[in-house]
Amino acid sequence: MSVEPTNSTKRTGNGRWPKGVTGNPSGRPVGSRNRSTLLLEALLDGQAEALMHKAIELALKGDPSALRICLDRLLPVCKERRIDLALPEVTEIEHATAALSTILTATGEGQITPGEGAVLAQIVETQKRLLDAQSLHQLHEQFVQEEQEEQEEERAMAAITDAELMNRLRRHYKRQTTAVPGSPACCGPDINRGPDV
Repeated sequence: MSVEPTNSTKRTGNGRWPKGVTGNPSGRPVGSRNRSTLLLEALLDGQAEALMHKAIELALKGDPSALRICLDRLLPVCKERRIDLALPEVTEIEHATAALSTILTATGEGQITPGEGAVLAQIVETQKRLLDAQSLHQLHEQFVQEEQEEQEEERAMAAITDAELMNRLRRHYKRQTTAVPGSPACCGPDINRGPDV
């Protein structure tokens, strides 16, 4: 029994499948391995130990390729090393300049490679940015606190009624007139009279 392809699964005029349509809907199973890889593994399955002995034997005879293969397996290439460089602790923004200066000096003197210096400089720069953000946050918190205090003062001033304000003004002028009799301060406006209409 043959299955007739539907119109949506037919090839186009140039013999290609339309975009999004495949000629093999079941496809290759996920995780399947190449046949040639499986064949080579089967051939080498029982010979791995003998091959390693042969590579070691050739390396001992002086074969450079075999020697390189053996050394690569015994002592892999070290990608990074521990850097022994005394950097100042960066707890303030100003300390970052001293740390970068130390890194630059060590790079110039050959204590560390330029690549290592670049990595260390990035670390110091990141620390500096964190300190910048922290100081900016502290300034923001201080600003918010000052704004809240100003708003509380404004609310307190707004809560004072006109009568209280008049009483405070009377006491203020009374203090001035009693402090220095005959002074120009005692000749201030007559606040008891009230506003002129």
